[in-house]
Formats: sequence, C-alpha cells, structure tokens
Amino acid sequence: MLKFLERRLTLQLLVFYFLFVLPLLLGGIELYIFQRDAMQQNAQQADLGLARAITLDVSSHVQAAVEEDQELATMQAAQHLDRHQLMATFASAYLSHPDISLYFVCDPSGTMIMNYPPNPQTIGQNFRVRDDFQGALHSHKPFVSSGRMSVTTKTNVISIATRIIDNTQRTVGVMIINLSLDKFSSRLMMVRQQFANSGEVHIWIADGNGLPIADTENVPPETNLLHTLPGLNNALVGKVGSLIQNEQGRDWLYSYMPVSGTNWAVVVQRPTVVAFATLISFQNSLLIALIMLVVGATFFWFVMHGWVVAPLAHLAQAVTKIRPDQSEKVTNSRILTKERHRLDEIGQLLAAFSVMEDDIHTLFRKSDAESQARLQTLDAIMRSMEEGVLLESPDRKVVYANTSFRRTVGITPQDLSSGSFEEDILLEWFAGLLVDSEAYDEAVKRAEDSHSPPVVAFQMHGYYNAVGQFVPVRRDIRMRLFSVYDLAGALIGHGKIFQDVTQQNQAEQVKKNLLAIVSHELRTPLTAIQGYASGLLETDVEWEPSMQQHCLQQIVQESNNMAELVTNLLEMSQVEAGTLRLYPALYGLDSLLDEAIMHAIPEEERGHIAVNLPANVPLLYVDGKRMHMVFRNLLENAQKYAGYNARVEISIRYVQEQADNELPGLYLSFADDGPGIPTHLTESIFDRFYQIDSGRERSSSGVGLGLAICRGFIEAHGGRIWAEKRADGKTGALFSIWLPVKLLREPDVRSVTLELPDAVEVPTKE
Repeated sequence: MLKFLERRLTLQLLVFYFLFVLPLLLGGIELYIFQRDAMQQNAQQADLGLARAITLDVSSHVQAAVEEDQELATMQAAQHLDRHQLMATFASAYLSHPDISLYFVCDPSGTMIMNYPPNPQTIGQNFRVRDDFQGALHSHKPFVSSGRMSVTTKTNVISIATRIIDNTQRTVGVMIINLSLDKFSSRLMMVRQQFANSGEVHIWIADGNGLPIADTENVPPETNLLHTLPGLNNALVGKVGSLIQNEQGRDWLYSYMPVSGTNWAVVVQRPTVVAFATLISFQNSLLIALIMLVVGATFFWFVMHGWVVAPLAHLAQAVTKIRPDQSEKVTNSRILTKERHRLDEIGQLLAAFSVMEDDIHTLFRKSDAESQARLQTLDAIMRSMEEGVLLESPDRKVVYANTSFRRTVGITPQDLSSGSFEEDILLEWFAGLLVDSEAYDEAVKRAEDSHSPPVVAFQMHGYYNAVGQFVPVRRDIRMRLFSVYDLAGALIGHGKIFQDVTQQNQAEQVKKNLLAIVSHELRTPLTAIQGYASGLLETDVEWEPSMQQHCLQQIVQESNNMAELVTNLLEMSQVEAGTLRLYPALYGLDSLLDEAIMHAIPEEERGHIAVNLPANVPLLYVDGKRMHMVFRNLLENAQKYAGYNARVEISIRYVQEQADNELPGLYLSFADDGPGIPTHLTESIFDRFYQIDSGRERSSSGVGLGLAICRGFIEAHGGRIWAEKRADGKTGALFSIWLPVKLLREPDVRSVTLELPDAVEVPTKE
C-alpha cells in the first residue's frame, strides 16, 4: 500500500487532506456527543426542577391544610362538639385560609352536623360511604382524598378528614375540610404563562388513581391520565425521572415527580425542540462549522491539485513519452501549454526538462546507429541458428523466440512478419507437440531446482517444415537451460536452447544395428556354412548321398541369405548416397505381381492372397528387378507381422485425370488383416534398421532394411509410398504406392524412349 502511495503525488496529498480533516471531524463529533449528553441532562434537570417546584408548592399547601384540619380536630370545642365555638373558629380560619372552601363535621355515623360557610340544606347528609370519612375513621392520621366535585360548593376539591377523639380515646366525630383545586389550576396557569416566551409547556397534577387534580389543559375530572401521560405510573410509585416519546408526529420530553406527603404526582410536558433548544442550536452551529471546515479544506486541496499537482502530473506524463523516434518535442506538447508561460518553480522545472530532452535526443542519435547494428547482428545470429532459442522473463513470460523455434511449433513466416502474433501462444503450441508433457514439466522443474543437470531430453510428435506443413515424425529433442544475469548479478531472465538430436540418435542406432548384423545376421549363416563344410571334410565319416545333398543345399541357402543381405546393404547405401542406377523396361503389372507372390509366399499360403486388377491397367516402364523387390518386400512384411494365415488384398486403381486432390497415375494398395501399425510409427517404419516388435517370434531373419529400400526404389522412379491404418473398418495395415503417369504406357506401345535418367539421385532422409 505504501509503495502504491509513493507513486502518486495526488494520492499523497489526498491522504494528507484526510489526515487533516478527519481528526477535526472526529473531534467535532466527539465534542457534539459529549456536549449533547450534558445539555440534554441540563434540559431534563431544568424540567425536573420545574416539576420539583410545583410539587413543593402543592405539598406545602396540602400540608398546611392537613395541619389545619388536624389542629381543628384536637380542639376542646371539637372534642365536645361545641357548635358555637366551632363555628366561630371556622369563620376565623376561613378568612385566614382562602384555599379552603368548606369546613364541616360529621358524627361517628357519618351524618353532617355542622358546616361553614353555613348551608342548612346539607346538614343531615350522611357521608359514611365516602372514602375520606372511612379513611379518617380507620386511621390516626389525616386522610387526603382524591379530587372530586363538591356537592356543597360545586367546585373541584379534595377532602382532608381527621378523626375526632375525646379524652377517653372515643371517636366523637370526623373533622373534614375541602381544599379548592381551582387555586392549584390557577397557579399552574401562572407557571405556564411564565414559559410562554420560551415555548410550549403542559403541566398535570394527578392523584393516586390517575385522575387529574389540576392541569393546564382543562381536561375533564373523570379523565384517567394513566393511559395518556408517559411516566405517570413511575411517579405514582415514588420514582423521579424523564423520558422522550413521540406523539402526533412530535417528540415530547416528559418529566415526572411524586408529591411528598400524598399519593399524587406532577408531570411536566414540553416539546423536545423547546426543551433542547440550546442543544439543537449547538448542534447546528457545530455542523455549520464542520461543513465550512470540509469545504475550505476541499477548496484548498483542489487549488493545490490544480496549481501544483496537475502541472507536475502533466510534466511526468510528457516526460514518459520521450522516445528516440519522436517527431516533436514532448515539452512543446499541448498538455504543457499553461505551464510554459509560468515564471515560478514549475516553469523553471519545465525549462530544465526541455534542455534535458534535447540532451537525451542527442545521446539517442549518437548511440542509435551502434545499438541498431548490434541488435541486427544479434538478431541475424539468432535467426541463422538451427537450434531453437526461447527467452523468458523472470516471471516466465515469453520475451523472445527465434525463427527456428517458431517455425518448429507451427508459426508461419506470414505470422512472424505481421508482428501481431501473441508470444504466449508459442508455449501452448509447443506443449501440444510434446509426447509426454507431464514428464517434460517434471524434468524442467528438477533442472531449474538444480537437482539435475540443466539438460532435458524429450520427444515431440512431429514438427512443421519450412513451408508450414506438419510432419508427423517423432523427433528427439535435447534442451539446455540457462539463466541470464545483468552486470550487477541480478536475474533478468531464463533461456532454453532446443537441439534436434534425432539424426544423432538414429546414427547411434545404426551403429548398434550394424553391430547386430555383424554379430548375428552374418555370423549365423557363416557358422552354419562352416559347420556343414567341416562335416563334409571329415575323412573318418562316411556320408550318405542324401545327407551330403542336404548339407550342400544348406550351404547354398545360407550363402544366398548372406548375398541377399550384402546386396540390400549395398543398395541401401546407393539410395542414401544418391547413386542408384535404374534399368527400366516395359513390364506388365500382373507379371510383376505374380512373380513377387511366387517368390514371397509359399505355395500352400497363396490362397490367402487376393488381387484386384482392372482390365485397363497400362504397362509399366520401370526397373523390373527393383519393382519386383518392392512388391516382394511388402508381401513378406505382411506375412511376417500379420501371420502366415493373414489375408492380403492387393488393389490397383488407374486415375487418368486429376480429381478430388488426387494426382493422376497408378495407385497400388497392399492391405492385410493383422494388428496394424500405430499411427505414430507410420513414418518411422521406413527408416533403415527399424523394426516393429510384433510380439511373436520372427519368421525369417531381417535387419529392418526392407521398407527403407522400398521407399528408396519407389522415390527413385518418381513415385511415393506410405503406410496408414485401414479405412474400411477392419484391422490391419495398409501400404499404398503411387506411380506417376510418366511411368505408364498403353499396351499397344511397341517401342519407347527411356525418360528416366540412368542414375537417379535419391535425397537422404532427414
């Protein structure tokens, strides 16, 4: 990653930009998070402070009323139910406590016996079933009731009831006062008015049943606030806190707190946009500051990029285009138009590069001729090499392949001259020619790992000749590996030299076969001749005439075998040397075939030979002796490898005019039903001293010259011989011979002129 950044100045400046901006952004975000929590807590504490102030005010008023009721219940006048004195006390207290709307006393049965302000209509009403009466009757402490509508005063009130007991601890009645709730609502409205400038606020005081005691929203007294005010349940069980809840598409802050001394609770509701106005203002200010920071830093980065980085990038781009063969100076190109008129360091740098470019071109011109001469000499040397040369980069990509290697793998001269051929395809084509690619790869890997000598031997299926035709002949290749280092000793490439050692290996095989001939093919008949001759020369042995005749026949037969072998060797040497002389004459093809069958096939086996001879076959103007030897060798070869009971079919076709890519002339085919010839050996069998292992015992002696002599004789006549698998679905080998038209004569020809030279040179096989 760091290496990649070092290559681009733009990326480096971009990294510095982020290193400058990101800490500021992260610091701003951290400051916002920290201040947000603090400001949010402050806003919540402010609302809780308002709720606490309201609870203290409510608690003080309720407590004053409780103390007032408790004080009245302990008076002597109350213990004796002295109406005159109690009425006077009520009148005085009524003036002192305007929040108290009614004073009244019930006897132990719950019947009202007096009230103030006086209301005779309510005297005698029974309050036994009311919660305030029952609560006071069963408690030693004052009981505070829930809010309700007073029947007497027709106002929202709460009742505070205290049991009246005499000196004997006997209950003589219940002292009850009604505390007006309208006073609480008016105070809550005053608080709301104080917050009118800062925003919207809602306040509720609810009793233990969730019914409203006082509020700023004028909700009906029977409304249950437990279902509408979040947090009220928590406050009624003595908890203090705040929460945020969304209602009607707005977020609201609810602050709740219980009223001490009662089972009441106070809930304050404000919109979060009002409660957190300071936080939102801080958030917006911080966001604007961060945006201005990013915009300013981005503007600075773009200015730096356009004024410094982009000119340097243009200059670097122009410098990379400096070439020996360029027609125009790169420092005068259009991409540097703006920079050429600058007077600062960028302009000075461009002027320095312009001078450097002139110097570089001067050096290019001085060294170009010498470099071209060296390259041409080196390329000529590589092209003239018969060995294939392949050069690879350290990462095993092909960088050069000489003409010999490319031609061997099948690249035509047109492909070589076009320059558009992909070099990597060479390796794919080369791998397709390998006989065993896995063994080749393993040998190369061992050689590269220095576990074996840097020489690898392998075989190829064939090769492409100079005209681009594929020749399916196995080739023995010796490859030498080497590494290329620069002057500093660093590895800059790998090389492979491919040498065709097929002829060398064949020469070695020829030597081995010659030794085998001397040791076996000549020694065996000589030993037999010597044995029979020595036996006949024995004076102490009397031979029967029949036995003497047999020994002499064996001596003659072995002598003929030796003479035939020597003749084959001499004629093979003449074929290879190009000094074979032909003695042509007119012959009928049927007579040549009959004579070959008679000499090659025993009489009892001739029934397996089928000859398909058309009626219009012309006469042959050939060397009869050599042609007879060709036919005889093919028949003996079929009998040797296909077996004595093999069926041999001889077919003849006479093509007078060229058609379907078939040359005019005489075509002969010898097909047997034996095991056949492997495809990769169809050319090798015509090599001298080459024999196929048939898997059976040899029927006659031989040194592998028969087919080589056949090809030499046929080619000396201007014809062609080849081998292939049968195409009619049967197993076996098929040998075909093509004789040109110049060797054919019509049957009525009486005299002919010799068209073939007396001596025909036969090219030596590659």
